[in-house]
This record gives sequence, structure tokens and C-alpha cells, in this order.
Amino acid sequence: MEAIEAVIQFLKTAGLSTSQIASKKHYGDGWEPHSPAVIVRLDGGDPKLYTEMRNVRIEVSCYAASDYAALLLMNEVTAAFKLAERKTVVITGGTALIYWINEASGKSVLFDEDMQMDFALQFFEAAVCETLLI
Repeated sequence: MEAIEAVIQFLKTAGLSTSQIASKKHYGDGWEPHSPAVIVRLDGGDPKLYTEMRNVRIEVSCYAASDYAALLLMNEVTAAFKLAERKTVVITGGTALIYWINEASGKSVLFDEDMQMDFALQFFEAAVCETLLI
């Protein structure tokens, strides 16, 4: 089970103002250039090798036409994550349970020289389980 897949699937159903959400190193190939997008990447965490529960650190980058628009999109992501308490999501091979997704840093506003786009960056921590526990 990949916890990052559960987080991405949750965001895809969260009603964000963009449907361009993926786990990529850079702004996505095939995406509309300079349009809003959310990139979610795994950034470590506690491996918990012998349990079905994963505590992971997540890097989220929100791209937009301006730094203000990137912050607004990040605010949407943050608001969605605040509602991600005990949410089930369908992932490859089954269902995952997101216990919580919490902020692990403040927001930063940066500029991607390659894409010539502003983006907001923030880190989160998530607890995800591959087996539904009541």
C-alpha cells in the first residue's frame, strides 16, 4: 500500500479548483501549460515495517499563475486535509483509511525557473492504514 496514493485519491475527490493532481517530480507532462496544479510527493516518515499503518511526511506544491493564486490553491488543499479524518479512499488493490493529515510546516511561496511559474510549498504528515479498522 502506498500512502501517497491514498492522499492523492483523497485530493482528487475533495472538490479542488483544479483536477491536475499527481505525484510528479516537476509540473506534469501533458498538463495545460501555466494552469493550476497540485503535486504531491512522499518526503519520508516512520516506516513501521511490521504494521499496516503508515505515518508519512508529504510535500505538496501548488502551481498557479501568480504567488497569490498558488497560496489560494494551497489554502484549498489545507482545508481539504483538515476534513480528512477517518476517510476511506479506493486505491490500487483495495481501500485505504486516512486517519488524519496535519500541517507539518508553514507555507512558502517560490518560483520554478524551469516552468516559469509561481508555486506554494508546504509539508504535511499523514496517518494511513491499508486495512479498515473500526
